[in-house]
Amino acid sequence: MSHIVGTVQTVSPAIHLGPDAGPPTDGPDTWTLNFQHVVAPTGTKLLILHFSGASLPGNNRLEVDLGYGGADTMDVFTAANGADFWTRPVNVHAFADGKVPIRYIRDGGGPAGSVVLDKYGRGERHSGDQDVNALSNCDPFLIDSHYVEPAYDPFWFCSQPPNWENIETVAAGDLRRNVAPSVGMIIHVDKSEDQIPQIDILSTCSVTLIGPDLVITAGHCMADPDEHARSSSVIFNYQTDENGDRPGSYAPRFFKVKKVVAQHWAPGSDLIDFCLFQLDVRPGLPPIQMRHDVPGAGEQVFGLHHPNGAVKKLSIPHGQGFATVVSSDANNVRVPHSFHVSGGSSGSGLFDAAGRIVGVLADGNPCSGANAFLRYYPAASILQQVANPPVQPPASRDVMIVFDRSGSMSLPGASGRPKIDEARDAASLFVQLVRTGAGNRVGLVSFSTSPHLDFSLHNATAPNKQSLIGPAPFTGGIMAGLVADGATTIGGGLKTAAQQLPAGGANPRTVLLLTDGLQNTGPMVGDMSVQSAISGIDIDAIGYGADGDLDGNLLTSLAQAHNGRYARADSSLQLEKYFSQAFGNIFEAGLLADPEFVLAADQHRGDPFPFNVCGEERITIVVGWDNTDTTLMIEVHTPGGSVFTAGAAGTESSTGRSWTFLKVPLPHAGERAGKWQIVAFRPGGGGEFPPPAPETRYFINVIASGGPTLARVPAPVRFYTGDSINPTVFLSYGNGGGSPESAKVTVVVTRPTDAAGTLLAREGLKAPLTIGADTIPARQATLRAIAASTGKPPIAYATQSWDLAATPGGSGGAFEPDGLFGRPFDDLLKVEGEYTFHCIATYGEGCVSSRELQWTVHVEPGVDPGRTGIDLHPTGTASDGSATGTIVITPRDPYGNLVGPGRGDGLALSGGGGTTITGDPVDNGDGTYTVPAQWDPTSGPVVIVGQPDRPPVVVTTPGGGGGHGGWGGRYCWWCFLLWLLLLLMLIVLLVLWW
Repeated sequence: MSHIVGTVQTVSPAIHLGPDAGPPTDGPDTWTLNFQHVVAPTGTKLLILHFSGASLPGNNRLEVDLGYGGADTMDVFTAANGADFWTRPVNVHAFADGKVPIRYIRDGGGPAGSVVLDKYGRGERHSGDQDVNALSNCDPFLIDSHYVEPAYDPFWFCSQPPNWENIETVAAGDLRRNVAPSVGMIIHVDKSEDQIPQIDILSTCSVTLIGPDLVITAGHCMADPDEHARSSSVIFNYQTDENGDRPGSYAPRFFKVKKVVAQHWAPGSDLIDFCLFQLDVRPGLPPIQMRHDVPGAGEQVFGLHHPNGAVKKLSIPHGQGFATVVSSDANNVRVPHSFHVSGGSSGSGLFDAAGRIVGVLADGNPCSGANAFLRYYPAASILQQVANPPVQPPASRDVMIVFDRSGSMSLPGASGRPKIDEARDAASLFVQLVRTGAGNRVGLVSFSTSPHLDFSLHNATAPNKQSLIGPAPFTGGIMAGLVADGATTIGGGLKTAAQQLPAGGANPRTVLLLTDGLQNTGPMVGDMSVQSAISGIDIDAIGYGADGDLDGNLLTSLAQAHNGRYARADSSLQLEKYFSQAFGNIFEAGLLADPEFVLAADQHRGDPFPFNVCGEERITIVVGWDNTDTTLMIEVHTPGGSVFTAGAAGTESSTGRSWTFLKVPLPHAGERAGKWQIVAFRPGGGGEFPPPAPETRYFINVIASGGPTLARVPAPVRFYTGDSINPTVFLSYGNGGGSPESAKVTVVVTRPTDAAGTLLAREGLKAPLTIGADTIPARQATLRAIAASTGKPPIAYATQSWDLAATPGGSGGAFEPDGLFGRPFDDLLKVEGEYTFHCIATYGEGCVSSRELQWTVHVEPGVDPGRTGIDLHPTGTASDGSATGTIVITPRDPYGNLVGPGRGDGLALSGGGGTTITGDPVDNGDGTYTVPAQWDPTSGPVVIVGQPDRPPVVVTTPGGGGGHGGWGGRYCWWCFLLWLLLLLMLIVLLVLWW
């Protein structure tokens, strides 16, 4: 929440009013209460009263005076309003004693009844969540004759004062003045995002009337549409004169929101952001026409809004003319940050030169960031959404498993067994977890030198599963016949699987990819035929291997471009865990808990693991272990103290060679909410002569069905060292259900601390390695050799945790995060390698539950021109006078880490500024690259270094010239002379001192 315009106060004790609460106080059938509230420290601007437990039988009614002028002076509630409701905002200053008149009226001695006044919203000046120095002033009744401007949150603008003006400054008859009466402000009860537990507050957004009683705003303004609508009211004439004074004829009036007609906001999956709602009464104002096409770049536009709950503003001031559209498409209309807005401007309209609304304000980058602009969701796209509402996604899915059976899969894995055996166990767990009889379909493609369709897409029935993985312990079937041999065509495997997932089917489509190496034979993932085939298909990728075994860059970009997650497993236990979590992410609401434990040798029972169940419909408990010489089982303790294991009535269970799971529909035996516990144990127990029990590492996954989901917001497909990264997640009930209350999210980052490029430059590249016709490149072969010689992984890792924030700064510019959590890190990606993000969300009041989500991002070393060295080796002079010779370039990243050897395919070297590269680069194997070139001897060589999905950088020698040199070079003769002179001076000083 970027702005708060009031708080919600509890009436203590709650006040009962009506026949059931005592005798009449004002005549035979009237119960009157003159309610006195607690005045805000900064002065009360308005009140919104809440009544609960309402009983209004027959024609009984509740009347609340609002303090408005004219005929609309009160709210009247009857049985049609339900058991609890909110009033419109009350002008408490309209009553001489500040007491709000409330009357319960029984109809002619009819049935009894009562209501309870239990809380009220109190409008007041308040600091913001995003900027504590911001101070709102939502004063729609203009209590002070001269309006006091808020201290605005400047997150979305840099220059002061903000670049807007009061709308009354514009001359009558101006187009912008004509549109303004139909622009308003909505106020409702919301949750403060920065306090745990969250507190109820008052919040505002901006709106536009587009029909006689139909209003449009942003979807994030009504993130929990049904709940927010209950307390919402809209005012259209909240404005001062040009000097900020209250107009003499000012008569403010709020209109109650009747219902939400259509709403969409799901930042974890798309950019759609709008809400249409209906007012209880038509305001009698001219509706604004919605534009049916998207405005083009350069078109003139303006905005009208209520920043931080302030009086109506025009952006940009009319004296500056109109703003212009920067760019646009079906999801975005972008305007520059000279177009100022602030918290409370959310949902405001962007209008064209004909006075039509072309979009609603959705979000914006910080004003000082790169590509800073504001984003409006187009009106044309809203019209299409309303005319063709999206079909709710089905509960079932089509999934093709794409399984690597290349030669490297024959190598021993972390458990000592061949990697292909460990992978079969993990894949069999996934297959067996897929629910039968729910419309799900599963298939299998394996690949080595070429792909093979092993099992076409079939319904997930028990017989089909058995064909795939055999009967218990699920180590047979087609999966058992996969043999590790040959090269690696990841692209071929994906393309073959995609052919089983044609577009237009009833189920969403997913590929679950497992690989342990780098693609080395076609078709490659980047081939057009592969990219075309996998278009529109979600892809989750699991990489199994140590540092350097995988093309983490490829797997990161593949998953992020296809709405999925990449996870790197460096042990058989993690491999099994990630297949379990893939099931939860693809088919269920995700992961509720994810601990790991060690069962000591001869220990037969693990410690109980507690977790909370709140609104879930089903839990799936998965236990996996790393030692196949033992077996584990699951014991469940319910909140009421009951204990059950596999085979309990109503549950479903399976056990494989290294895993077991138990599915529990909820409620189970009448129990749902509360603290549950899981105990992993070895079957057979202790006894006088227990079987041998080796030390065993194991994990527990609790997978939830029902309740909220924790999803990752789409991110760039490629990262480099020195880049900023924001691990933004979205916690939501989905389908317009809003986000959970009192949510908090922590991220645990596991990151490399050693730069592989520097390590490889020091060691020197080894020869490539061939295993069963599968070629392992030199970089990866060298890292393997280092691990073998040292007996430990070549790269060390560190772990650190941070809290994520539900603020615009944390969520990347969202005005009302409401379920969005993030934190920009500008200095996290310091070395190349695999960064694993583990987000843990807790939520709820009373019953506190959780969700977890993990993913891996590969980071490449980003070449930095200031750190990269150039050495020159002139050999002659060309006919045109240019110097000829070779350039030795030593690429380094912003932190001084060497990019390292074996990177020739990821570095595009070209000349610039009088420099021509005359041949192919040569990898010297020590982190340097030599290129033949000719250059201008007066200015020195200029080398342009390009890397994929990154702007090229220009590397030069300081001072130019044609000799060996540059501060970054290895042959700086004058640098040597300088240091020699300094050394001689130091010796002289020491002699004199002595």
